[in-house]
Amino acid sequence: MQRSLPLVVTLSLLLGLFLAPTARATSMQHQTIVELIDLAEHILVGRVTAVTDGFDRGVPYTEVTLAVEEAIRGPGGTYTFRQFGLQAPRSLEDGRRYVGVSPAGWPTFQTGDKVLVFLYQPASKTGLRTTVGLLQGTFKSKNGRFVNGIENRDLFRGVAAPEGRLSAEELKLLQRTRGPVTEETLVSFVRKAVEGDWTRKGMLDHVR
Repeated sequence: MQRSLPLVVTLSLLLGLFLAPTARATSMQHQTIVELIDLAEHILVGRVTAVTDGFDRGVPYTEVTLAVEEAIRGPGGTYTFRQFGLQAPRSLEDGRRYVGVSPAGWPTFQTGDKVLVFLYQPASKTGLRTTVGLLQGTFKSKNGRFVNGIENRDLFRGVAAPEGRLSAEELKLLQRTRGPVTEETLVSFVRKAVEGDWTRKGMLDHVR
């Protein structure tokens, strides 16, 4: 049988308890490329090699493993992180059905996906983490182009960047309102911003 309302309440409380340190990351408030770069602890390009789920001290998680192709910010090699919730409901040994999947609007991953992820810092109590802005900070490759879970909508809205340091293709990003962008153009833009510390220096910001 399915779990009753008290479990739903419990899960909500757990979510608040274990992910409170990442409140900015889990908000569905619109995030531009400025926030994605500024708030991310790790920014990685890689291929998803494994996706599993389970329980850790009673907390459901989905574990994602990446073969990192470029560590724009963070570690290279093989990188693993966990986010809250299972991939799908499952039957428990006592016959009940557990429905604590990752909340709606959270990113999902499949083995073989090529991704660019902006990962927020882990929660202090559990180590669970997710991408900045949830779907907004998870870009998947489709035909050589990166697109996030909201079709890159307003990713560069009101963003000002040092034009003298951008290529012609990178400059065009500032005019885009939505839609996939070539992998190398987006990665190059982010790489330059991180290497130049543009957000901290105020060189990458919103137009006032």
